[in-house]
Amino acid sequence: MTATLYKNAQVPSALLSIPVEGIAEPSTVCDIVVAEGRIIEIAEPCSVNRTDVTVVDLDQRIVFPGFLDAHVHIDKAFSWERAPNVRGEFWDAIELLGKDKDNWTAEDLYQRGTFALRCAEANGTVAIRTHVDTWIGGGEVSHAAMQTLREEWSGRIQLQTVSLAGIDQYMEPGGRRMAEFTMSYPDSLLGGMPQMNPDLDQQLDYFFDLAAEYGAAVDLHVDENGNPYAECLRKVAETVLRKEFPHPVTCGHVCSLAVQDPERALSTLQLVKEAGIQIISLPMCNLYLQGRPAESGRRGTPRWRGVTLLHEMIEAEIPFACASDNVRDAFYAWGDFDMFEVFTQSIRIAHLDTEMDAACRAVTASAADIMGLKNFGSIEVGADARLVAFDSRTFNELLSRPTQSRQLLGFNSAAGKSPDYSELGELKRV
Repeated sequence: MTATLYKNAQVPSALLSIPVEGIAEPSTVCDIVVAEGRIIEIAEPCSVNRTDVTVVDLDQRIVFPGFLDAHVHIDKAFSWERAPNVRGEFWDAIELLGKDKDNWTAEDLYQRGTFALRCAEANGTVAIRTHVDTWIGGGEVSHAAMQTLREEWSGRIQLQTVSLAGIDQYMEPGGRRMAEFTMSYPDSLLGGMPQMNPDLDQQLDYFFDLAAEYGAAVDLHVDENGNPYAECLRKVAETVLRKEFPHPVTCGHVCSLAVQDPERALSTLQLVKEAGIQIISLPMCNLYLQGRPAESGRRGTPRWRGVTLLHEMIEAEIPFACASDNVRDAFYAWGDFDMFEVFTQSIRIAHLDTEMDAACRAVTASAADIMGLKNFGSIEVGADARLVAFDSRTFNELLSRPTQSRQLLGFNSAAGKSPDYSELGELKRV
């Protein structure tokens, strides 16, 4: 067995399985031994007594495990040139991408999806959960394209898929078919986007009964707005508790919590904790979308920036992750499937500099827990051995130079720098 010893790796303490005491920085230096794609030993510096290793000295550079991106939209990615959202409005994005779906052929989805995964791997990501637009009479081509990518990227990026539809659609004729073709693929979940309406309780009851029938975990887009009266998250928690739903439930966005009455918001978080719901925050996309002027042509400075109550979730011990969401499409004009950017921007947007352990876990270990992936996102014996080493030796350095280079350790030999945009070519239009 050929092994490699990474000496003097400085690892975020929250991601280590060995005890750490008396440190000022949220990291510690250790030696890591890997073989056959797994970590086989973690030890204090200079304490590994082996002769069968290739030694790589990381010189106390900060090292993360491979990143996990727990909420993206590969089917929409890199479509900006075809469907630019010049006002940056949420409902404009839905309309624009609804029209662009005519272009979502198997070839188009595969081309943009491959480009997306190459970007993600080049930036150090090892697992992704993508939501896939699904509608009555449509979406099957998209799910099939994701399955092709899942098979081709097996062993490089673990790909999970989630159906994304209006929650009410599952009750309509043809709604069951959406669940059928979603769950016909491995590593799939049922999802959707509930909206406040008089029939919401009935819609959620039907949806969770359907998910239970399929034995499916659930991942929902919830309250992605600045409306203090939007309480789909509370309704979801109440439904999970009432039905004693036995499978994992994840809710993304939950932006409206931040503009609700504080007591009401905290009581909702208590229900979320009781229901065991996991949260995914999308700070960059919601920074882009939320707080835009609603009236056409009116300009104005945003009064709030869309981030949810992450500090309160830390206090309540509610598991959460941060993720990319959309990349270069009508919902978010920028991005590169770069979880290091998500990490740095989440810290700045949500003031997570005071919660560095949680911030480190939000793009690694917590994301792995939410995705149900054991042996990912942490530095421990038996874990995936793909590591990302940065140039920095302190967290202040790490967060001050977001353009610094990174070294991928143990990744596929094809992983390299991000692909050139020219490789996308002229995206075809139907």
